[in-house]
Amino acid sequence: MKIMLKSLLAIALNFLAFSASGSLSEQLDQLMASLPEGSIQGVQVQEANSGQILYNRNIHYNLLPASTLKVLTAFVAYQSLGAEFRFQTRLLSQHKIYRKPVYKGDLTLQFNGDPSLTHDDLIALLSVLSKEGVREIRGNIWLDNSAFDGYLRAGGTSWDDRNICFAAPTSAMILDRNCFFGWLRATKPGQKAKMEYDEPEWYTEVDNQIVTRKPLESELLGCVQEVWPSQDYEYRLEGCISPEREPMRMAFSVNNVERAVKRFVKSVLKRKGITLQGRVLVGRPKYTNKFLVSGHQSAPLPALLDRVLEKSDNLYADSLLKTLGRQLTGGAGSYYSGSKRIREVLNEAGVPLSRSRIVDGSGLSRYNLISVEEMNRVLVVGWQQWGEKAPWLANRNQSEYWLKSGYLNGVNNMAGYAFPDDGEPLIFTVMLNGLRSEYPTNKEELKNFHNNIRTFHRSFLALLAAYNGRN
Repeated sequence: MKIMLKSLLAIALNFLAFSASGSLSEQLDQLMASLPEGSIQGVQVQEANSGQILYNRNIHYNLLPASTLKVLTAFVAYQSLGAEFRFQTRLLSQHKIYRKPVYKGDLTLQFNGDPSLTHDDLIALLSVLSKEGVREIRGNIWLDNSAFDGYLRAGGTSWDDRNICFAAPTSAMILDRNCFFGWLRATKPGQKAKMEYDEPEWYTEVDNQIVTRKPLESELLGCVQEVWPSQDYEYRLEGCISPEREPMRMAFSVNNVERAVKRFVKSVLKRKGITLQGRVLVGRPKYTNKFLVSGHQSAPLPALLDRVLEKSDNLYADSLLKTLGRQLTGGAGSYYSGSKRIREVLNEAGVPLSRSRIVDGSGLSRYNLISVEEMNRVLVVGWQQWGEKAPWLANRNQSEYWLKSGYLNGVNNMAGYAFPDDGEPLIFTVMLNGLRSEYPTNKEELKNFHNNIRTFHRSFLALLAAYNGRN
């Protein structure tokens, strides 16, 4: 870690060549001058304990937060749900299940938006039936997804991201993060390429129309694969793959969650030798299936927040947001009610978010807007509430700092805490929006552009690490 710190300091010194007597504010001014023209920058740095503001730049501008918005989600979730919170998924029966081969009645699989639930977990839930000797179900199985309602993706999410796993739909029913994987393999020229799935028994597929061929002269980018909506499959895949191309790793978000879960439940029953005389239905039965057959619970909230903040998992963040919405309404959670709950809790904590716009918990939406001042204030209140006992600080990977980064096209942000050796902790927010290289540009120039932005962030952190309260 000390080697990394020395490396960051070297970057800052070489990049800026500032005077050793320069104040932190002066050094940051020099660093800000290195950012590309046309970009919009908002920055605030302050001492965590004294509250003294060390640097301000455009702190009232409303900017796209990207994944730094997860700081708000984590704060409110920890404050409202508590460290012991766990997602619960349950299999419920209409009548008590005795050790008989025939069960007469309905069953309910009650989903509550557990983003960590896997296919293996669901198999374990259903396997209890066969362990109890059930071989036939004379009734229906209900897939209760009533914990959440409204849109599966927040408004402002890019339409061309919907097939990508990081934009998987946030439903109350989640299996394997609502994502499936496979390999696209070239075949003989002129033939359709072959799609091989990691888990074919899940019956989650794309309509593969990729042809093995060399790219045409007009196809300047070479062979590309395009994803389209499909009625009978998750997606339709069109385009080409070169005959010499190595197998391509493919990952897709599940498009129709209800259909995918219904198919999977039926496949599990078949593999377990259980005959279902009724149907698999999506919804909540009018009557209550009150007897617990089996249950599964997620890890406690701090482990979930680790996925939100350290892995920047959008599905975990948005599922927690909708769960906060359930807490607010007492019924189904949604993006709207969850966002309202975030505002409510932060307002009570002294962060009114009067100029911001919050529409999801992940920051994936481009409708989100927040100022640097408001973001930094959330970090300040978090420090006042928990200090280094907050789960995201207590187990941080770096001793010198903790931060949440956030990226979208043209956006590169970070917000967090720095812990200088010779000074008190610092709280900082950096939002860079409107980042764009000059047009036209080649790949090498574009690479250099992004490297320069990364160097800016590293240099910024190095300056905070060197702060001693006097510079």
